Amino acid sequence: MAGGKSGQAGLGIKARRGLTTLGQSLARVTTRTMGRRGFSEAAIVTRWPEIVGRPLADHSRPFRMVFPRGARRGGTLHLTVSGAFAPDFAHLSPQIIDRINGYFGYGAVDRLELHHGPIAYRAPAAAKAPDLGAAPPPEPALAATIAKVDDQDLRAALTRLAGIRAARAKADHRRAHKNRP
Repeated sequence: MAGGKSGQAGLGIKARRGLTTLGQSLARVTTRTMGRRGFSEAAIVTRWPEIVGRPLADHSRPFRMVFPRGARRGGTLHLTVSGAFAPDFAHLSPQIIDRINGYFGYGAVDRLELHHGPIAYRAPAAAKAPDLGAAPPPEPALAATIAKVDDQDLRAALTRLAGIRAARAKADHRRAHKNRP
């Protein structure tokens, strides 16, 4: 370890003291790998949903960036697009290019090249149902009507629904009285 360099000198990583964020570490480690694919800015891959928006990002992935020889502007971004959405991407190409260039602040991309391929779909996070606590029993008249249902699963579902309805009505009633002067 001559000259104060760490054993990772071949990787271009300097020895540091103290803590660094994961983002700083990843940027140092991924720069070389991303550079081989033409991504001088790894953000186009890591921030793809922010750059183009969730609906477009769910059906596409950037996989290569090609610049003219000796330039870092006016490149061609190669995208893998799920087959059914390729016409949409072709139609929206000018807007997508504007979003990318607006994100980076310079004309990094002049053209998109679309390639059909499978995209691992990322399901949006499901909205969590509000916690209503223990549902109160349904009103007696409604409970009597539900009791007449022969199907046990349907009867249980209707009982839960009636309880949720009663809990929401109770919460709305509390809110209405809380806001009174």
